[in-house]
Amino acid sequence: MDCKIPAIICAVLLSATLIQGAAVPRGNRCMCTNVSKKLNIKAMEKLEIYPRSSTCENVEYIATLKKRTVPICVSPNLKEVKALLGGKNRQLKHIEVIYHQ
Repeated sequence: MDCKIPAIICAVLLSATLIQGAAVPRGNRCMCTNVSKKLNIKAMEKLEIYPRSSTCENVEYIATLKKRTVPICVSPNLKEVKALLGGKNRQLKHIEVIYHQ
């Protein structure tokens, strides 16, 4: 009776090393779930651009506004975003654009 318990414990420990874990897909883990279709360019402080990654297949554009604590996700197709990234508008020079890698 005394040697049965240690034998069972050894068998459980040895079988635990043979079990292999499998990766569980967690879906799309992007920061932007909702994308805003409007943007007040005058209230914008900075624009951050996150490239595609292994966790998110989209390029994400996140705008931080001056009087708002929570940044918002914006569409890259907005004319304001295109004008800011184009760099041709002198009035938009005060807005910081950050490219993350």
